[in-house]
Amino acid sequence: MTLSTSQKIIYSLVLLGIAILVTIPDVVFSFLFELFHLFFELLFILFEWLESSLDTVIEHLLETELHQTQTIVFYLIVLIIAYPAYYLYKKLKQLYLRLKRNFQTAQSSLNNLKSDVKFFWHDMTLIDRMKGLVITIGLLYLASFLFM
Repeated sequence: MTLSTSQKIIYSLVLLGIAILVTIPDVVFSFLFELFHLFFELLFILFEWLESSLDTVIEHLLETELHQTQTIVFYLIVLIIAYPAYYLYKKLKQLYLRLKRNFQTAQSSLNNLKSDVKFFWHDMTLIDRMKGLVITIGLLYLASFLFM
């Protein structure tokens, strides 16, 4: 299997990322939390800018007082947020139904796999069953060294 240059670069970057995550996880996670915090700070600043701009436009356009302006701006912002929230609700409902259907399909496939394994186990001779158990126990013993 020959890898292209871009695949080699991607694989190298993934391995480098895994190595960095394994060697200094505290720095990586603190950096990710800071980026998360920065995102919400920028979102808050954007919201304040929108509110202030709407305040100014409504106040000058409709010549209202402070309380009336704040009431109008509040309902405008609720209206602006309501449509994306409704759209998100509909998409999340579709996602939930699709995941539920996929889970039921996976559950029936697992039941079929269990019955196939059960029939395979009953068709094996006693010697073959013992060989399978010894191999499984040996592999579990060797794998236990990875986690100790």
